[in-house]
This record gives sequence, structure tokens and C-alpha cells, in this order.
Amino acid sequence: MRVGFVGLGAMGLPMTRHLVEAGHEVTVASRSRGPIEEAVAFGAREGDGPRGVAAASEVTIVCVPSSPEVVDVVGSALPVLGAGRILVDTSTIDPDIERAQHARVSATGAHYLEAPLSGGTAGAQNGVLTLMVGGDEAVLDLARPALDPFAGLIVHVGGPGNGQVVKLCNNLIYAAQMLATAEATVMATKAGVDLSRLYEVLTHSTGDCVAVRTRLPAEGVIPDSPASNDWSPGFMTDLMAKDLDLVIAHAAKARTPLFTAGVVRQILGAASEAGYGREDFSALAKVVRNLGGL
Repeated sequence: MRVGFVGLGAMGLPMTRHLVEAGHEVTVASRSRGPIEEAVAFGAREGDGPRGVAAASEVTIVCVPSSPEVVDVVGSALPVLGAGRILVDTSTIDPDIERAQHARVSATGAHYLEAPLSGGTAGAQNGVLTLMVGGDEAVLDLARPALDPFAGLIVHVGGPGNGQVVKLCNNLIYAAQMLATAEATVMATKAGVDLSRLYEVLTHSTGDCVAVRTRLPAEGVIPDSPASNDWSPGFMTDLMAKDLDLVIAHAAKARTPLFTAGVVRQILGAASEAGYGREDFSALAKVVRNLGGL
């Protein structure tokens, strides 16, 4: 299959590698030269921007950081879209803006899906991402060969916008887990508890969660955690803050109650102001540590 990929960031580049390894003819575009050159080195072709990528591809995948960037990519691709083309947005953006992109692309005769991702850079590198797909399920069936190479699970969650809503729900829960994990770790530290023993108990008790298992903010307890690797990001603080802004805005429009997001967003903001914006979002624990006098 001829597959295009726009956005070769920390997620997009390994996703592209999986597509090439699966035997697809892959054309790419990105803002920076380095990732393009790396993609070309492992077998992709460079396209002439998003429009050139879409023109060369049956399925074009977009993976960029924000709503305005998705709008720009779609706008660039529109003139070459038409019947038989599919555009898949794997970014995390505002659900209403995503619905508007469905309408823009559908008006050309092409098809559009949203498929935001969960699994972070490790999931992208290992090809086991979870995709939450909004749009026509029949279109998803057509696009699956271009998504399976980097997916561990693909779930159709409803019509346009619903993929983004499900992704925002996921990140709301994950962010709340992370703050609670940071608070518990500081509490245990101040009491003199061995944090490796805390980890052992939590992973076999009702406090078990993904944030504990992958991001317990204690250096040396989990060898491959961000805390044990100089807070190297699997998912950056600034990106989680952006996603919580989307959560808060969507909840306001939908008139749904929301309590935890505002608290976690403030801590993430403090972490960014302290210089941790490009570190893993578990670095919010450093703010909690400071507040706890550690």
C-alpha cells in the first residue's frame, strides 16, 4: 500500500519505521530535516510537504502536536484529496476541531478518520500503540493495513470526534494517577519508607495503576522509568498540560463536572515554569517534592 506520514516526531518516526518494515511504500514530510533524513535512510521517500505526501499516498497519516497544525496539514492536503484517498489523524486535538476536519475532507470525496494514540514513545517504538478511532467503521476496515504495523490494539469508539473524547478521558485519568502517585511517594519518603518496598506493595494492592508501574517518581526503583533515566520523556510535561487544557475546554462546552483536571493542570504548569516542560510529565513529582520540603 502507498502510505504517507506527516510529522516525524518522537512518535511519528518509529511509527513510520514500522510501516516501512511492513513492506509499505512510505512517503514522508516533517518540519525538521533530521527525522526526514533518518526516515529516508531506513527506506521511506521524501515528499514535497503535506500536499506532496497526500498526492503520493492512498492513506495519509498525520501525527503533529496541536489543533492548528492539524488544520494546516489538512488544508495543504485538500487540493489533492478525492475518491479513494483516506486521511488519518493520530494527533490529540480538540474534538470539535476534529469534527470540522472530517467535514472538510469528506467534502472532497475522500475519507477521514481520527485515531489518537496511547502508549507513548515506548509503544511507538515497539509497535504496540492503542488507537481510539472515530469515524466510519467501514473506512477503518480499509485503512487497517496502514495502521496495524504500529498498533497493538485498534478500537472503533464511534463517530467523528469520539476518538478524541476517549483520548482526553484516558489522559485525564492518567494525569490524576500521576499526581496521586507523586503525592504518595513524597508521603512515604518523609516517613522513611523504603520506596522499593512501597512499589512492591502498590503493585500487588488496590493502589496499582499504570502511573505506579511505569512512572513511580523515585530514582532507581524502576530501572526504565523516567525518574531513573534523568526524566527522559515518554510523554512530555508540556504535552500533558496541552491535553489537560483540551480536557478542561471540552468539559466546559459539554457541561460535564470536572474536579481533578484543574488541580493537576496547576501542578503541570508549575513543573513547566520550573524548567521541566520537556521532561517526562512524571517530573511534576519534583514540584510535589519541593512543596513537601524534600
